[in-house]
Amino acid sequence: MAAVALAPALMEEIIEEILLRLPPAEPASLVRAALVCKPWCRLIAGRGFRRRFREFHRAPPMLGLICNRVDENFYSIYLARFVPTTCSFRPRRVNRRDWRALDARHGRVLLRGMTLAHRHLIVWDPVTKEWIQLPNGPELVYYWNAAVLCAAYRSGATCDHLGCHRGPFVVVFLGTSGEHMTLWVYSSEAGAWKKPTSIVQFPKYYIDEPPSAIVGNALYFVIDNSRKILKYDLATREISVILQPPASYRSHRCCTTIMTMEDCGLGVARMEESRLSLWSMEANLDGGMGWALVRVIDVQKLLSVTADSICYDFLGFAHGAGVLFVGTCDGLFSFDLKTGQARKVCEDQCHFNGIRGVIPFMSFHTPALGDVSTDD
Repeated sequence: MAAVALAPALMEEIIEEILLRLPPAEPASLVRAALVCKPWCRLIAGRGFRRRFREFHRAPPMLGLICNRVDENFYSIYLARFVPTTCSFRPRRVNRRDWRALDARHGRVLLRGMTLAHRHLIVWDPVTKEWIQLPNGPELVYYWNAAVLCAAYRSGATCDHLGCHRGPFVVVFLGTSGEHMTLWVYSSEAGAWKKPTSIVQFPKYYIDEPPSAIVGNALYFVIDNSRKILKYDLATREISVILQPPASYRSHRCCTTIMTMEDCGLGVARMEESRLSLWSMEANLDGGMGWALVRVIDVQKLLSVTADSICYDFLGFAHGAGVLFVGTCDGLFSFDLKTGQARKVCEDQCHFNGIRGVIPFMSFHTPALGDVSTDD
């Protein structure tokens, strides 16, 4: 039987289905495909394809890590350094001297100046290279943390967060002066900070450095030397405090971060004496909520390192990817909770004058093709 030639429209549909399956973590693969011929280039450069590409893959890939470093004088000089996790994405101006990365979400990175002359906040998009300086708002505080997120969380609008990094955003800043805690919210649509909220019922809680987490419509911060978690409902503006899972805290070799679990619930990862315990917030038999220990990992055995080489200053977590980051004297390691695979992602040491924190950057990136502008 003679072969039946495929109709041009059907052939284009098949090609598009193949191109949609190219790995989003390697943006250069789309560029190479676009160089095959003009029809492929027009297809990949089109807005419709870029939208379908994001919808097909759903979870944005991790394109890099923003590592917070300090110099040999211990905290006298900060450096936010972008470390690519793929060879296909290497933004310009990757080293931000005198800046500290606080958070990264929905394609945006939140940084704060660490000099007396520059204490303002910056929202940076490594893909579009947009650099937005926020107006002065939060007062001078002793301890603080902040988060950046899509404005849909606060407004109640519907958003899949697959390509909203060019849309409106909000920044939530939590600080304490020693007398009471205060919460500020910045809106990019208004271009201003809203009136601060004084949290008088939690007067002396220390605010920890681990990045925030979003579960449902609530934003969570680690506070009180990792003993508690502050919950801020972005829709109702209600604030409450949750006790963290029990810990001994008898050793200085302990650090904690909050995370999102596979079921999209709230979780806690705690490193204590080279053992990493994972906890999940679950319903009790009496109808309440409590912590359940779901996993314990021997980090010393996993990474084949000594207990003394493990860094207890920070734990990193890539929300949506299920990847934890552990620092050692030999470099920064990632651990995939689904596959169990561990690998070194950065050679820099994570003690003293090295890396003192890590912020994963996740976003879709479809490179511009010729004169066609990106639609990320």
